[in-house]
Amino acid sequence: MNTRVLDVLAQDVRYGLRLLARTPLVSLIIVASLALGIGANTAMFSVLNALLLRSLPVQHPEQLAIVADAANTDSWTYPIWEQIHDRQDAFAGAVAWGETRLQTVQDGQPAVLRGVYVNGEFFDVLGTPAFLGRTLTRRDDQRGGGQDGPVAVISYRYWQQRFGGMPNAIGSTIALDRVPFTIVGVTPPDFFGLDVGQTFDVALPFGAEPLVRGRESTLDNRSTWWLSVMVRVKPDQSLSDATMRLRAMQPEVREATLPDDLRPQEVKGYFSSPLSLTPAATGASFLRDRYQRGLSILMSVVALVLLIACANIANLLLARANARRHEFSVRLALGASRVRLCRQLLIESLLLAAGGAALGLVIARWSSAGLVRLLSTSRREVFLDLSIDMRVVLFTTLATVVTALLFGIAPALKAARVEPTDALKEQGRGLAGDGRSRLSGLLVVVQIALSLVLAVGAALFVGTLMQLTNRPLGFEPDRVLTATVVMRGDDVAPSSARRSSSACANRRRRCPASPARRRR
Repeated sequence: MNTRVLDVLAQDVRYGLRLLARTPLVSLIIVASLALGIGANTAMFSVLNALLLRSLPVQHPEQLAIVADAANTDSWTYPIWEQIHDRQDAFAGAVAWGETRLQTVQDGQPAVLRGVYVNGEFFDVLGTPAFLGRTLTRRDDQRGGGQDGPVAVISYRYWQQRFGGMPNAIGSTIALDRVPFTIVGVTPPDFFGLDVGQTFDVALPFGAEPLVRGRESTLDNRSTWWLSVMVRVKPDQSLSDATMRLRAMQPEVREATLPDDLRPQEVKGYFSSPLSLTPAATGASFLRDRYQRGLSILMSVVALVLLIACANIANLLLARANARRHEFSVRLALGASRVRLCRQLLIESLLLAAGGAALGLVIARWSSAGLVRLLSTSRREVFLDLSIDMRVVLFTTLATVVTALLFGIAPALKAARVEPTDALKEQGRGLAGDGRSRLSGLLVVVQIALSLVLAVGAALFVGTLMQLTNRPLGFEPDRVLTATVVMRGDDVAPSSARRSSSACANRRRRCPASPARRRR
C-alpha cells in the first residue's frame, strides 16, 4: 500500500469523523446500540473462551492428558495414583490433585479456605515456578512432613488477601485445621490450578493429609475416589502410544488397588474397564457439561440482539444517506468515483462500529464477571480467567467488521446509485425518499422477524423457568434455612465425650454439638 492510498484513506477518516460530529445525537445512539450488542457478544464469548478454549497457564499444555476409563470416570483413589506414580517413567511426568476444605483463623475469625492436595512434583511437572519463594518438592511429600516439616504453598490471590502482598509471608506459619504449616511459596498470578471453574487458596502435599484428617485419612483407603490424575506425554510420544503404555500397566495397577467393598459382580468390571488418556490442554472442568449448552443458547440470543441492532442502525444510516443525496451527486459531478463514495460510507460505518466495540469491551468486562457470579452458588464459587487474550481480541475485531458491513452496506449501495443530475433535481424539489422505501421496508421485515424469534425464545425460557420454580420439592420450603458448618474433629475418647455430655445435661445449659467432619 503506497503513501498516496494511505493519504486518501486518512482523508476519508477525517472527513467521516467531521460528518459524525455534525450529528452527535444520532452518532451516540448508534455507538450505544453497538456497544450493548458487541459488548454482550464479547462477554458471552469471553466466558465460553475461558471455559472451553483457553489453554492452561502451564508450559506446553498440549502435552497434558487426563487419565480416565471407558465409563469416563476421572476420579481415582490414592493407591491407584501411587501405582501410576511408581510407573511414571512411561511418560514425561504425572500429577495428581484432590480438593478439600480447610479451617483457619483470619483476623480473629474462623474462615474456610479452598485447599488442594497435590503430589510433590506437581508444580515441576507442570513447569510452574513460584512467584515468591519455592514450590513443593518430592521431599515435602512425606507422611508427617519432610525435612522442613509440614509446608504449604499459597495462591497469589490469597497472598494478596491475607498478607497484603508482603514478602514476609514466606516462612510464616498458617494453622490449617489446627495444624501449623510453614508457607514456602506463592504461585504465579495467572495460575489457578488444573480445574477450570475453580481455584484454590492453599496447596498441601499428599503427605500432609494424615496430619489434617487424623484417623480419617484416606491415603490408604482403596474405596475413596477423590483424586484426578494427569500425565504429561513425552515430546516424541503420541497420545495413542501413551495410552498403550498406560493400558500395559493396567493389570498390575488394578490388581494392587482392588477396592475392599466391591461386590463379586463388580470385580470383573473393575479389571476389564480400559484406562485411557484424554487431551487436557484446556484442563479438567465440572462446569463444561453443566453449562456449555445453556451458554451456547445465550450466545445465540445475544447474536440475534446484535442483528436487530444492525437492522435499526441500517435504517438510520439509510435516512442519513438519503439526506446526503445532494452531497453525493455534487461529488460525482466533480469527478469522484462511485467506489470512493461507497468507501467513504463504509469507513463511517467502521468508525461507528469501532466506537461501539471500544465501549463494548468495557461493558463485556463488567457483564462477563457478573455472569460468572450468577453461576456461583453459596457452596461453590465459580472462578474463570476472563482476562482479554488474542481470541477475545480477534472475536471482537471480527464482530466489529461484520457489524459495520451489515449496517453499512445498504447506505453504501444507496450512495452508489445516485446520479450527478440529482443535485439539480433535489435543489429544486427538496429531498425525496423514493429510492429508499423498498430497502427500508425490507429491513423492517427483517427486524420484525428477528424480534419475533427473540420474543418466542424469551417466552419459552420464562415458561421453563416458571416450571422449575413451581416444581414440588417434596417438603414445605417456607421458613427453611440451610447452613454449612465445617468443624474439625478432635481425638476425644468416647468415654470422655459421654462424661462431657452428661455433665452438660446435669448443669442444664447448652452443650456444644459433637464435632463432625465432612467426608469425601
